[in-house]
Amino acid sequence: MLERLLERGKTSGREDDNVESIKKRFRTYEEQTMPVIEYYKKSDRVAEINSTVSIEEVHKNTVDVVNKILAGQLVKS
Repeated sequence: MLERLLERGKTSGREDDNVESIKKRFRTYEEQTMPVIEYYKKSDRVAEINSTVSIEEVHKNTVDVVNKILAGQLVKS
């Protein structure tokens, strides 16, 4: 992933697409974001959506999850 982000940085115009900034973003994700995700996973409040499929499939799967949440089918108390 680091290589992909560095390659993207060549054309993105983002000054922070460099090795040090990317590593810092990874650390922040692991230290601050993952604990929150794990907390909500334990109470069945995380829906995982496969993002390796086509954009259309990701959109459909996302809409399906949101519709289930709105219908009260995925909300856990």
